[in-house]
Amino acid sequence: MTDPTSLEGRRVLVTGGAQGLGEIIAARVIDLGGTVVIADVQDDVGELTAERLGAAASFEHLDVSSADDWAGVMDRVTDRLGGLDALVNNAAILHMGPLEEMDPERARLLLEINLLGPLLGTRAVTPVLRDAGGGAIVNIASIGGLEGMNSTAAYNASKWGLRGLTRASALELGRDGVRVNAVCPGMGNPDMPTPFLEQFDLDRYLLTAPRLPFFVGGQPRNVDAHDVAEMVVWLLSDAARGCTGADFAVDAGWTAGTFAEGLPGF
Repeated sequence: MTDPTSLEGRRVLVTGGAQGLGEIIAARVIDLGGTVVIADVQDDVGELTAERLGAAASFEHLDVSSADDWAGVMDRVTDRLGGLDALVNNAAILHMGPLEEMDPERARLLLEINLLGPLLGTRAVTPVLRDAGGGAIVNIASIGGLEGMNSTAAYNASKWGLRGLTRASALELGRDGVRVNAVCPGMGNPDMPTPFLEQFDLDRYLLTAPRLPFFVGGQPRNVDAHDVAEMVVWLLSDAARGCTGADFAVDAGWTAGTFAEGLPGF
């Protein structure tokens, strides 16, 4: 009996795959039998990551906000691999600060990478996935796309927009056998490798809100990047063939609600 969670023979492109969550997703795809194209602007880091992951990985330079870059990558990948079966839109950046102090150019850059990038990527891979007979797209959104937070207005806007793109794409591409879903990881967790957060004081900015943690065996548990990667590869697999146009929070219960100390029930 064929394992529906297998990615044997699947060709997957992961943006922002040179490090952090993207690298972990790429490694997990390979574990399950897939081939990975790591696409990133960090050439040296990306090439080293592909080398470390072995023969099933390759690297492509890609600025996700450039339609020309996307076209070039698609041409090279289809020539080399014969096509693609899946795309993971993972590349993203973050700027934090009061809305009234936000530099318009920094906000524009963030939106170009976090939202325009996945839109261009979806646009670029659609004919390739159609030629392959279908496939899957997973957009890495955030719990910042499920709720708001002070000092992250542009980031929140990009991730809420990405969820909208996910739904619209799922409706348009469903007739071609392409499923499109969004994964919303918890953010600011010390167990989550997020290079774009290293410039910020996480204890001050992200870890102080009173939230209800997820409990396993009576102990609070933090979500980590491997949890997120497992959700991504599941959505890429045939096991998730009934899932499209949906959001999947991997946040250890962060968005479940606020835990009020002293009230009965805990």
